[in-house]
Order: sequence, then C-alpha cells, then structure tokens
Amino acid sequence: MSTDKINRVLLLFHKLIKGEHIHKADFAETHNVSERSVERDIEDIRIFLSEIHASSKLVFDKPENVYYLSSQNGSKLNSIENVVLLKIILGTRALIKEEIEMVVKSLRLNLSPQDRKEILRSIQNEIDNYISPLHGKPLLATLNKLNKVIINRQAIKIMYTKDNGEEYERVLLPLAFVFSDFYFYLVAFIDGKDYKYPAFFRVDRIKDIAVLHKKVTDEVIQKYDTGKMRNYLRLMYGGKLSTIKIKCQNSAVTTFQNIVPDHWLIKNDDDYKIFGAKIFDRGFVRWVLSQGAAIEILEPENLRQIVVDEIQKMSELYNV
Repeated sequence: MSTDKINRVLLLFHKLIKGEHIHKADFAETHNVSERSVERDIEDIRIFLSEIHASSKLVFDKPENVYYLSSQNGSKLNSIENVVLLKIILGTRALIKEEIEMVVKSLRLNLSPQDRKEILRSIQNEIDNYISPLHGKPLLATLNKLNKVIINRQAIKIMYTKDNGEEYERVLLPLAFVFSDFYFYLVAFIDGKDYKYPAFFRVDRIKDIAVLHKKVTDEVIQKYDTGKMRNYLRLMYGGKLSTIKIKCQNSAVTTFQNIVPDHWLIKNDDDYKIFGAKIFDRGFVRWVLSQGAAIEILEPENLRQIVVDEIQKMSELYNV
C-alpha cells in the first residue's frame, strides 16, 4: 500500500531537517510510489521553504540521486572546515579509534555526498593508521556526564586512580573540563579543602562518577577563571601562580610566545630576548627543562634553583 501524500511530505521533511540524505529511488520503492511522486513531494517542500524565507536550501545531487538540505547562512561547517577540524581532532589523539570514527561519521553527515568523498580522501590514511591513546578508554559518555554536572552546577563524588594505581574517593566541585597534551582534564575544587586554585583530574582515570545533591555556589565558580588561567598553565600542572623573567634565545622565541601567551617584552637583543610572564610554576619548570639551553629562568630565584637542582640530578643520572 502506498503512503498518502501528507504523510510522505511530513516524513520527507522530518528526514531532511535531521540532516539525512533522501535517495529518490529508494524512498519511492519503500513507500510504493513513483519517483515522479517523490519529486512532486520534494517540490512542495522546496516551495514551502521559499515562502517562509528559510535559511536552508533543498539541494538535489544528481550523480548520487539524493536530496538534502544545505545551509545558506554559514551555520553549518563546509567541506574544508570539516577537514581542518577532523585533522585537529586526529592530531590530538585524545579519543580511542572507535570514538574518532564516530566523530568523523557525525561531521560528514552535514555535507553533500561529493564533499563526504573529498573528506575521506583527505583523512582516510590518518584514520586507518590512527593509534588510540594508551589508556584505551572511551571518553565521550564520561565527558557528556561531566559537561552536564558542570552546566547544572552539581557536586560529584568520584573514584580516581593515581599514577601508581592507587585508588581514592574525592568529592569535587566541578568547574570545567579542558584538553591539554593528549588528555582531557576535569578542573575542580576538592570539597572541604580551602585551596586557592583547583586541582586537575585526568578524565581517563576517573572510574566512577556519582552526582550529589550539593550545588556548586557562585562563590566557588568565581574563584577561578578557567579560560584566563589556561594561559598560565603548562602540562596541566598547577602550583603557585608566579611572575617570572626569562632569557630566551631567538631560536626559541616563537615557541615560548605560543606556549605562554600572557607575556611581555622586557629587552630585545640581537641574539636573545628577555620576557616577563605569569605562569603556574610546576608545569612551566618541566617545560623549560625540555628546552635545553634555549631558555633560562632569571627570576624568581626559587624557580631558577629548582631548574639547577634538576639539571644536577640529570647530570648524575648520566654520570657526567
């Protein structure tokens, strides 16, 4: 039995606004009507969209024999924007391969069949050779749950696994989740601890999350500006927020400026530059040690001494 026209048009419209691509022949066969009937139904939808001045255009892809809605106001990502976004996601290695493939599939749904093929040609080799992060855990469901408690300002109790495998419970007041250096981190104050700055918990090490009735207050949220403080963090290590002075060889200037966006120039020499900056000290010291002789901490003296002590330990390690 053929589907009546009103139901067909409503079904077609519903599929289109969900982002689906309608294959004319398949739809006609499924609903026991001619392809010409489907064309007339589509034309009714096209007229309707035109009369309400909709921002989406109904497009027919002749080689693929499919219809789809295409945004005219730039609200959807175009082909190159999708490619760039997917290459960034692949480069982070933040998700396991199965979730990466899900993300790729979801983003491709917004595109025409031709653009879908172009995207696959651009990234297929990277997907085929993608190596999941070592923890091997799916994260999207956990991140979704964390995002909801952050939006709803709910406290949570988590079971967390430390580097050495030891597990412990914490009641947390979540502020945000962020990504840095291959990992997602939950930024949260520990309930009952009067810390000036929050702690950082790797999301892949969170074993269980229990949502509590306790609310995160405005006072807690206003204690820490996550977006601003990201400019001071390296490797998601906290520590003390310090004002520093560093000597930077010209070969490392661009790297430093990208790593520490909140900086200011103090001296400009032919061979080097001296910068001031605000940073959280623990992560910055670790990063400086990775730069060899290209960057030298001049002030404060206590950070400079930490670097000196680490260099001495490294020297002993290599029997220098």
